[in-house]
This record gives sequence, structure tokens and C-alpha cells, in this order.
Amino acid sequence: MKKPKVIKTPPNKEELANRLEKVRALMGKEQLDYFVCFDPVNIYYLTNFAFYVHERPFILIICNKGSLKMVVPLLEVAHIRDRVVPELELIEYNEFPAPEGKNWYDKYQKIFNTNAIIGIEPSMPMEIFQKTPGKKVVSEIIEEVRLIKSDYEIGRLVYASKIVSRGHQKLLKLCKPDVAEFALYQEATSAMTSKIIMDIPNANFKAIETTAAVWPPSISHEPHLVPNIFAKMEEGGPHVSIVQARVDGYGAEVERTFFLNSVPDKARKPFEIIMNARNLAYELLKPGIIMSEIDKKVKNFLNKNGYSDYILHRTGHGFGVTSHEAPYIAEGYDRVLEPNMVVSIEPGIYIPGIGGFRHSDTVLITKDGYIKLTIAPEALEELTLKRN
Repeated sequence: MKKPKVIKTPPNKEELANRLEKVRALMGKEQLDYFVCFDPVNIYYLTNFAFYVHERPFILIICNKGSLKMVVPLLEVAHIRDRVVPELELIEYNEFPAPEGKNWYDKYQKIFNTNAIIGIEPSMPMEIFQKTPGKKVVSEIIEEVRLIKSDYEIGRLVYASKIVSRGHQKLLKLCKPDVAEFALYQEATSAMTSKIIMDIPNANFKAIETTAAVWPPSISHEPHLVPNIFAKMEEGGPHVSIVQARVDGYGAEVERTFFLNSVPDKARKPFEIIMNARNLAYELLKPGIIMSEIDKKVKNFLNKNGYSDYILHRTGHGFGVTSHEAPYIAEGYDRVLEPNMVVSIEPGIYIPGIGGFRHSDTVLITKDGYIKLTIAPEALEELTLKRN
């Protein structure tokens, strides 16, 4: 199967209506009269409106039928109308805090019927939870709908993957001993951002994030340590690159373990082992397999080869309107892998005194297997960069 075509345009009304229809179908199964959405990611998914959370809340209310309703600060009304795609009834409040009777929650509480059953997100802030009337039911129905991507979403994720592949190519091209972290970050993120602007002139910069960094070998065994911006790249390795982006609302990543000029002897076996673990994950990657089983088998392989003390994370996670979301290829996540899910494959080991070893790609699950959406070198020879 060929890689799907790139899509760069905003979602149309039909695309968002299909998402809403799926949400309402799950509301019916859970016997919900309303669903209240505060998470800006879920609001973006259903409306195409991106914003920052602050003290003036935006609250999306989904009824069983009719238009969506949204409680919004007056300050943001023009912004909302400029970006929102579906029909949306705006319920405005002037400011927060406000005099008694004029706060956001005074208007919010009047929306609901008496004794309504109201679905809420697990991440809802306590302040909104307490102001929500009726019987409240915690539910993840929007996250459930987001698991399986439409053809439109896949096209957007193909484009996001193209952007991070471009950023990663730039990162490796510039990387050599003594180059500072900040220089790599600046050049690679600039390459990605400029490409996005050229391709999508009206892109929403509240839905764009680009990151590009390299963990040099002295810190690459700590995968979530934020490198010092003046840290220098080093001879040898392993270095670990991380390039991620949310491209006008859709996320992707590509990561690699690589070396500068030479490969230390002590790094050769861990590199080989993690590549074999990665290959095992790909062999298992097909519709119908339980995701926890992939993670379990990959970790068992690493355990048998003596690396059990150096496993710090799961084999993979999902992509969609973020670059880190469900589904999860992890022990404890006992869902079946399905076509049109998009996941990372990134088993890793992190050995103090040697370094970190991890490749990651953004991968589309197909009817027969998978397609890698990101492109980057994979073999040790390709990833031993000669920079004298």
C-alpha cells in the first residue's frame, strides 16, 4: 500500500459533523443528555478552534441534537468566529471575575435541563465540575472517537510526518562535535516552521509547536532531561535526536540514535539489541493484536538479553490532534490494534555510563500491516556521521 496523500487544508463541515455524530452515538450508549468539554484539544478536534487555557474559561457543551453551544469570554468572540467550522451557538460572558449574577457560571448553569445526566472529561477542573449541575458521569468518549483516524486526519498526519522528517534531516546535517544544542534547535525548528508557513499561509499558530533537540552521550541515558541550550555535541555516541511537531493541529515525531565519527565498542551491542527489539515490534504490528502483547513481547526480548534494568518506557503511543495520546502500546493497555490508528514504535534502553538507544517513527496501521510515515536513516552505518 502506498503512503496516503498529504492534506494541508482545514477540516470541512462534513468532517467535523462526522466526528460529532460519533460522539453523540457514544453519548446515546452511555445515556448522557449532555457532554461538557473543557480540554482545548478536544474542543479543537470538534470545532477547529485552538486557544490557550487561562482564567477566562471556554466550555463546549454537546447536546443530543442541534448546534453545539460554547460558553466564551466576550473578548474572544471575533477570534472564535474566525476559526470555528461547525455551527456554534455562543453564550457570552463579559469578564471574570464579574459581579454576582454576571459570571461565566451563571450563564453556564442555565443551559442544562433539570436532573440532566451530564458527561464530563476526566481532566475537567474542579471549579467547572462544582459549577456543573445534574448527575455527572466521567467519560472519555471524545478520546474514544479520536482513536481511529478518518482519511482526512491521515492526510494531515502524513503532512505532519513530512515536516518532522524535514526537521530531522536538517538536524543530522548540522550535527557535529562541539556544535551547541541551541544552534541545532534554532536551525531545525526554523526549517520546519518556515515550511509550514509556505505550505499553509493561514495556519493557526496556536496549533503549531516544533521541537528539535539532541541528547549528547553524556546525558542520553536520561530521556526526559531537558538539555542545557549551550550543551555541546560530542565525539562518538550514542546521541539521541528528538524531532516533534504539532502542525496546524496534527502531531508527529521522528527520533534516532546516532554517532559522530565513530561508534564506541561498548555501544555496539546495545544498538544491535534495540534494533532487534524494534524489528520484533514491527513484526507484531498488524490489526487484531492486543497492544499490551506487543509491549510485553518486546520487553521480554530485552529482559532475556540482560537489559531489564534499563527499560524506562512503553513501546509506543498514539498521534492525532496531539503528538502524544492514546492508543498506547503498553502493558496494561489491552485494546486491539485497528486499521487507521497512528502510533509510534520506539522501544528504548538507557544505560548510565554508555547512553540511550531509541529510534522512533510515526506509523499508520493499515488493513494488512503498517506504513511508516516518517523517513530517517535506520542502520548503524547510515547513523555514524563522519564530521571531521
